[in-house]
This record gives sequence, C-alpha cells and structure tokens, in this order.
Amino acid sequence: MSTVPTSIDPFRNESVRQVHSLLRDALQTVAGSVQWAIRAASFWIAITLPLLYLPLLANGFAAGEGLSFTGLIGANALAFLVGHGHEPRTRRE
Repeated sequence: MSTVPTSIDPFRNESVRQVHSLLRDALQTVAGSVQWAIRAASFWIAITLPLLYLPLLANGFAAGEGLSFTGLIGANALAFLVGHGHEPRTRRE
C-alpha cells in the first residue's frame, strides 16, 4: 500500500512549479492591462477636465462653486499624476 504525502513541496514537484509559473504570468498580464487602462483613462481625463473650468470661469463663482472649482483643480492634478507615464500610441507595456 502506498502512502499519500501530507504536504506538497512546490520546489520538488515540477507540475506545481509549472502551474505556479503560469498563474504568476497570467496575474502579471492582467495587472499590466489594468495598470495600462487606469493610466490611459487618467491621461485623457487630465486632458479633458479643464473644459469643465470654462463655465465656472466665464460665469463667475456663485455660492459653493469656489469649492467645486478647487475640487476640479485637485482632480485634474491627481489625473495628471496618475496618467503621467501614458503614451497614447502604445497599447500595453
């Protein structure tokens, strides 16, 4: 009668190492795609967000709009920081 090992040592089992390697590669691919998408979206948000400044600047600030303008400036700065490394002509890194 053979005995079943109680634990699998991944450093001694080739198939476990292969599965681990495949999962790691798949996770890196997904993480790279998500990072690319977030960076691209932030880049384009940073480009287009200043269009929302125009109505506030043209009409002057009513009650509470000063805070909205400050929020837009902060959101634009954050979008610039996150989208800084994006290159529009490249699909993925």
